[in-house]
Amino acid sequence: MEFHTFDASYVKLLTEGDPTTESHFSAYFRTFISLKLGARRIAPPLAEDILQETMLRVLKALRQGSGVSQPERFGAFVNAVCNNVFLELIHKGAHRFSDLENAPEPVDERVDLNASLVTEERKKAVAEILDRLGTKDREILRLVFFEEAGRQEICEKLGVHGDYLRVLLHRAKEKFARAYLEKRRQSRQAGA
Repeated sequence: MEFHTFDASYVKLLTEGDPTTESHFSAYFRTFISLKLGARRIAPPLAEDILQETMLRVLKALRQGSGVSQPERFGAFVNAVCNNVFLELIHKGAHRFSDLENAPEPVDERVDLNASLVTEERKKAVAEILDRLGTKDREILRLVFFEEAGRQEICEKLGVHGDYLRVLLHRAKEKFARAYLEKRRQSRQAGA
């Protein structure tokens, strides 16, 4: 998902009902909120309710309410509205929730379990790529993906604030992905 940078002009156009901006707002945040709620294993009908209510409240705040005081943080504003809608639905009991902690893991039908076994070759490739990364990138990926350390623990080990941890993790994953794709490209060229 490509991230969009928001500014006062974007928020103004959305507030005024510009069709192109409204279309972008709807598509962009539909993707973002769907990913967010999917990660929390929210049932699709409830996720759609949360999405619609979030968009409605954001537009209402822009057009009838106080608006957004920091347009460059518009994405964070929408995220906060989404969090509030989600929590309200839980607290009001608007929908019956099953115990999410004990819910069975959804089956990922995109993955062929027999084909997804990690080979020694892939393990070696991942280790080589990690060795190419900087110390901080390598450490954050190790803590998150191999040790599955908690957010607070990682922040303490790295000496960073929680908001900055998200940035560091995003950058580390991007660097790893680029290095991995480059290695695959080189392997294909060598094999051809």
